[in-house]
Amino acid sequence: MPFAVHLRASGDAAAYWELVDRAASLEVTPSIRALGYPPHLTLAKYDLVVPGELESAVDTLAGRAPIPLRFQRIGAFDRGVLILWAAPTPDPALAALHARVHALLDPARCTPAYRPGQWVPHCTLALCVAESQRIAAERLLAAPLTPFVLSFDVVDCVSSPPINVLAERVLQSASATATPSR
Repeated sequence: MPFAVHLRASGDAAAYWELVDRAASLEVTPSIRALGYPPHLTLAKYDLVVPGELESAVDTLAGRAPIPLRFQRIGAFDRGVLILWAAPTPDPALAALHARVHALLDPARCTPAYRPGQWVPHCTLALCVAESQRIAAERLLAAPLTPFVLSFDVVDCVSSPPINVLAERVLQSASATATPSR
């Protein structure tokens, strides 16, 4: 059972969900809404970890302010199956949070794609684009995206599948946030 540390957006995410719905039309079975889980960025993923370690990390990370992130493009991972995602603009607060997770939990135990130097921040839109929809997916990837901002205000640790929240902490009040990076 994999475990993960996430940064979640608990507020208005209408623009994100509109993209999810567009991407879902390219999947054999829509995947993201089926998770029943808010928009998030996975900061770290582990196959084996002591859940108490994750909960302790979540407690430590909770002392930070929410992070507003601006999304302005769609990207893809092609690992035999096409995965679509929304990409945030680079943000120093997000990079610092990711680094902090890996300072708290040994990065050698983390799934390689989430380790420092390899991590690609993203919010997944579709987990499995149908082969018959690849050309439509490529058009979506090439199309301009109306930028939108999500405020990431909760840090949690989960086990999956299905997603089971083991611990969550709300980040500091929104009055402590900065504006998103451009």
